[in-house]
Amino acid sequence: MSSDGPVLGSVLAVNGSGLVVGLGRPPAGARPPSLGELVAVPGESTVPIGVIHALRHGRRADDHAVADVQLVGEVVTVAGEPRFRRGISVFPALDAPVVRAGPERAAVVYAPPTATSVRVGRLSNVPDVPAHLLVDPLLGKHFAVLGSTGSGKSWTVAGILQAILRACPAAHIVLLDPHGEYAPAFGARAEALDLANLELPYWLMNFEETAAILAPGRDGRAYAEQAILKDALLTARQMWAAGNGGLAGPVTVDTPVPYRLADLVKLIDEAMGALNKPEGAAPYRQLLARIESIRNDRRYAFLFQSLYLRDNMDGVLGRLLRFPVADRPVTVIDLSGVPSEIVDVIVSLLCRMLFEFGLWSERGRAVPLLLVCEEAHRYVPASSASGFEPSRRAIDRIAKEGRKYGIALGLVTQRPAELSPSALSQCGTVVALRMSNERDQAFVRNTLPEGSDWLLSALPALATGEAIVLGEGVTLPMRIRLEPLPPGAQPASHTPAFSEAWRHDGAALDFVRDTVRRWREQRR
Repeated sequence: MSSDGPVLGSVLAVNGSGLVVGLGRPPAGARPPSLGELVAVPGESTVPIGVIHALRHGRRADDHAVADVQLVGEVVTVAGEPRFRRGISVFPALDAPVVRAGPERAAVVYAPPTATSVRVGRLSNVPDVPAHLLVDPLLGKHFAVLGSTGSGKSWTVAGILQAILRACPAAHIVLLDPHGEYAPAFGARAEALDLANLELPYWLMNFEETAAILAPGRDGRAYAEQAILKDALLTARQMWAAGNGGLAGPVTVDTPVPYRLADLVKLIDEAMGALNKPEGAAPYRQLLARIESIRNDRRYAFLFQSLYLRDNMDGVLGRLLRFPVADRPVTVIDLSGVPSEIVDVIVSLLCRMLFEFGLWSERGRAVPLLLVCEEAHRYVPASSASGFEPSRRAIDRIAKEGRKYGIALGLVTQRPAELSPSALSQCGTVVALRMSNERDQAFVRNTLPEGSDWLLSALPALATGEAIVLGEGVTLPMRIRLEPLPPGAQPASHTPAFSEAWRHDGAALDFVRDTVRRWREQRR
C-alpha cells in the first residue's frame, strides 16, 4: 500500500511467532519506532503484520537498535480488496525490509468484520482507527472487565453495554449492581430494581438459600435447625402442590412451587409438640423465633412482602429477564440496600434462576441472556472457604455451562487475584484496564494465552479510560482508548472532589436530619 510509512529496518531473525528486526537510523525529522506500533513486511503474495513489543540497543556500541516484533496475521488480496486474517502462511525472509504500517494498512487490520460488531473507542497508537468488539464471540464465550479502582471500570462496562444496545435494542441483560451506580447510565432503557420495588418471593429459594437465612451457621445447633427446616419445607411445598392440582413430577425440597409460611410454622410447631423430651425443643424454638423476626424486619420485605400467596413465578421472571423487552432491555438490580448477611443468598438466587431458565427453555425458542456481575470476586471468590458456596457454584456453573443454553456472563472486578481462576479462565475476551498490583497482574497473565506478555506489560502505565483488549471479541489484541460517555449516560461512580467540597461550610444540621431519616426508612 502506498500509504505505508518509511522502511524501519530489516529482518535479522525469524521464529515461529515473531521477528527480530535490525533498525536503521531514522531519516531526519522522522519519529523513531515505538512500543505497540504496527509494522508490515511487504511480500509478493501476502503482507505479514506484526506489533513491536520490545526495543533494545544492539550488543555492541556501534550496532543499530533492535526491535522484537510479534506476528499477528497477514494482509491478503481477496477479489481485488485487501483483507486481514489471523495466522501466517508465508513467513518473511531474512533481510526483508520492515516498514511502519500506514493508516490505510491499520484500517484494514482493525476493520470491523462482516459479522455484527460495535465501536467502543479508538486505537491508542493510531487514533484515526476505530476499535470494534465482535458481539457474538464477546457474549457467546463470556468476557471479563478487570482494573484497579479509579481506572474507569464502571464507565467501560457502561460503554460496552450501551454500544451493544445500539446494535441490539431487544437485548436481555441483567446487571448485578452492588453500589447502585449503573441505573443513571441507562436511564429509561433500564428496569431499575431496588428494595423499594424488587419482588423475589421467598418460595423461589431452594433449601440451601432458605437455610442460609432461616438457619444460618455451621455449628451443631445450626445443623439441627436445618434438618428440622428441611422436613417442614418439603411437606409445606407438597401441601401447596396437592391443594393446587399437583404437578406432573415429584415435588422436592428445591422445587420452585409456593408454600405458606404459616404452614411452615405450623409444621415446625407440631414437630416440636411431638417431642418426647422437652429439652430437645431448643432448635425448634430458635427456628420459629428466626422466622418471626425476619417476617417483621422491613429489610426483608422484598422477600416476604406478599399479603397473600400467589404463584407469580412467570411474572417475576418476566420482569427480571425483560420478557417482553418493552424498550427496557437492561435490568439493573441495585443490591446496595440488601442486608449484608443475605446479599450473597440473593445473588445465588438470581444467578441460579437465570441459569435454570435457560436450562429448561424449549430448544429453538430459547432467547440468549447476559448476566453482568459487578464486584465478581465477592460472589465467586478464588477460595471455596470464602463467600457463600451456592452463589460461587451458581456463577461457576454459568461460566462453564452457560454458553450451551444461551447464558452469557460478564465478570467485573478490581481484584482479579481474588476471583475464581476457573470462572475467569472461561472468559474468552478480557478487557484489562490499569492494574498496578503485581499479584493481580501475575494472575491475569497466567490466565491468558501465550504471546500476550508484550501487551500486558503496559498495564501499570495505562491512562484512565484506556484498556488492553484481547481474546475472541476482537480481531487481534489491541490497546484502545474508550469512547467518553456523554452526560446523562454515565454511571454514578464519581469520586467526590474533597478540595472543592471542603473550601466552604455548606452542610447544616438539616443535612444530618435528612440522612438519618433516609437511613431509618432504608431509602436511598
